[in-house]
Amino acid sequence: MMRRTRWIPAPLAFLALLALPRVTAAQDVTQEKATKIAADASYIATNGNTEVTTISGGDKLEHKHGSWILTQEARAVFGDVDGVETAAKYGAGLRGDYLFSKKLSSYGLGTWRRDVHAGVSQEFTEGLGLAWHVLTGPQNEADLEGGAGLLQRKDILHRQDDFTTARTGARYKRSFTDKAYFEGRGAYLFNLEDSKDGQANGNLALVAPIAGKFAIKLAYDVYFRNKPLPGFKQTDTSFSAGIQFAN
Repeated sequence: MMRRTRWIPAPLAFLALLALPRVTAAQDVTQEKATKIAADASYIATNGNTEVTTISGGDKLEHKHGSWILTQEARAVFGDVDGVETAAKYGAGLRGDYLFSKKLSSYGLGTWRRDVHAGVSQEFTEGLGLAWHVLTGPQNEADLEGGAGLLQRKDILHRQDDFTTARTGARYKRSFTDKAYFEGRGAYLFNLEDSKDGQANGNLALVAPIAGKFAIKLAYDVYFRNKPLPGFKQTDTSFSAGIQFAN
């Protein structure tokens, strides 16, 4: 089994303190942009008795046109200890949402993932479903989702596994100001051909502005697979702290 980088999440509370002075009783009234772009990056390097390099970064592009919302996301994490690769996680996704009403929408999505240290050479998912927007206020947003789809996975032993899936998902966002917020997202995929091979992914993010379009971002990602390859753990997590740019 290959060596892994262990991530130790720092308390998210300290970043919330940075956002508190900026919290106001009422939200700023601003016209919502049709296109939003955000990108973040972090880099850590140590030398001496141990040489460690950790790089992570990601982007999110969202465009609204009428009742349509199109979203593109990507993320990468690379870790190296004394010249030995210990983390190499890459992922990207495309999603389209169509709003029937303020409370209900449909979605179609496609994702790609690669994480050889979790036994996954490459994985594609496609899905369709419905989303119920439970909360739609300016400070609190909450969604519940359900749908079905397909998954194609090739492991590091070059074995191919394709099957149909059922998907459940949830999202919650709490906005302190226009640029300071907390967001949590998660989804679970049920393997409809093998009930013991479900998998889940989740993300927690806390963002606080520091100057202009730049902000500090703390993120905690978790991936769980109920039936991993022999010798691999069920759960992988990563914690990152870096700078985010948003237009």
